[in-house]
Amino acid sequence: MDLCRLLLVDDHPLMRDALANLFRAEPGFEVVGEASDGAEALASCLELSPDVVLMDIRMPGMDGIEATGRIVQQCPDTKVLALTTFSTLEYVVPALRAGASGYLVKDARHGEIVSAVSLIREDELALSPSVANSLANNVLGDVPVPSVRRGRNRGALTQAAMSPPPGPHPGAPKLTPREQETLEWIAKGLNNAEIAERMTVSHGSVKAYVSHLCEKLAVRDRVQVLISGIQWGLVHPALDDESGPDPR
Repeated sequence: MDLCRLLLVDDHPLMRDALANLFRAEPGFEVVGEASDGAEALASCLELSPDVVLMDIRMPGMDGIEATGRIVQQCPDTKVLALTTFSTLEYVVPALRAGASGYLVKDARHGEIVSAVSLIREDELALSPSVANSLANNVLGDVPVPSVRRGRNRGALTQAAMSPPPGPHPGAPKLTPREQETLEWIAKGLNNAEIAERMTVSHGSVKAYVSHLCEKLAVRDRVQVLISGIQWGLVHPALDDESGPDPR
């Protein structure tokens, strides 16, 4: 695979320097630019077409949330990873709604940041464990508060026990059995390779199922697929039991 081209956006030069040094020491990455605010980030994306933007949220002028929305609209091939100090819903929700493909807090370890960038480049889900609990209960729908499991440097929504799911809401998009199964594996925190293994299909087939889910749910990426799927009652986060998707 080609080098993953990165744009680093933060109003603190020391943070940008730290991220630049981190990724320059990692194989497979190239830092193509830096920006200190949202407006500069948007202009840099239009000029440089990076694969992934590491975006701070609170910045003077155009903040990271507005910049994320504009980048997603004007640079559809660029993905945004929110990387910020704040893990409260007042920041998480708008960032994901704006189109961020992941959300990490700045206390994440170096390996977690590198892994998250690689995940979202491959249309995977990348969330800090510290935000996953609140996200499941307050953003994704009216489900019981889950616990959080950390696995292979990525956040995953985990729920020890919950009442039986009521089923899809009226008007929910109609999914094929394979699309439904893919959605349920996504809700268990699995990546495409793991889903392919469990479904006994190719990696390309799983990517096609994810693409179909994006189309049917009218969303851009896996984060939004999961949000929309739970809002429609098509799936519920129940990650402690990885035996397989729930039969319907």
